[in-house]
Amino acid sequence: MSNENHIEPTNAPTTKSGKSAPNEAGETNWEEHKAQRKLAKKAEKKSFSRPVAAIVAVVAVCASVAIASGFVGLIENGNQLPQTLQLAQVNAQADVTRTQVVLDSSDNETATVVWSRNVDTAAIIVEGLAKLDDDTYRVWYEAAGEYTAVGELSVTHDGSEVWAMLTGDIGSAQSVIVTIDSADATEPGSDIVAEIEL
Repeated sequence: MSNENHIEPTNAPTTKSGKSAPNEAGETNWEEHKAQRKLAKKAEKKSFSRPVAAIVAVVAVCASVAIASGFVGLIENGNQLPQTLQLAQVNAQADVTRTQVVLDSSDNETATVVWSRNVDTAAIIVEGLAKLDDDTYRVWYEAAGEYTAVGELSVTHDGSEVWAMLTGDIGSAQSVIVTIDSADATEPGSDIVAEIEL
C-alpha cells in the first residue's frame, strides 16, 4: 500500500474537548498575563484607598475642630460642662419655651430666655454685649414688683454671644431683666440692658 495518506500520530497532549493543550511557551505567556492582572488590581486598590484615606483624615480634622470650638465657646462664656448639660436638658423638654427680644436690629443684638417649667430651669442667651471694665451684667427675675438676682453674664470681648444658666424659681417669674450693676447689688439699678416678659 501507498504511504502517501498515512498521518504520523502526534505526541502533543490534548484537553477533554480534543483541543491541543497549551505548550510551554503558551503557559509562560499565561502566567505573565496573570501576573500583570494582579499588578493592575493592586494599583486599582491603591488608587481607591488614597481618596478614602484622605476623606477619613478630613472628617477627623473637622471633628477635632468642632470639639475644640465647643470647648473654646464654653471657656469664653465662663460656663462649665455641667451648665452645658443643664441647657441641653432644658432644650429636651416637651414644654421648652423661647422668648426673644431685639436689643439693636442694626447689629442683630438679641436677648433670649430659654426655659422649662417641667424642670423649673432657665437660661439666658445674649448677643452683642460690650465688655465691661468695672460693673457686671446682672440677671434678675421680676414677680409682682419684687426682684431676685438669678445670674450674671461674663463678656470677654465686645459683641460676643454669651449665656448663663439661671437660678431661682422660673415658674413664678413674670419677666427677666438684664442690668449693668455692681457685683454686690441687691436690686436692679436704672441701667437696664434688656427686659424679657415671660
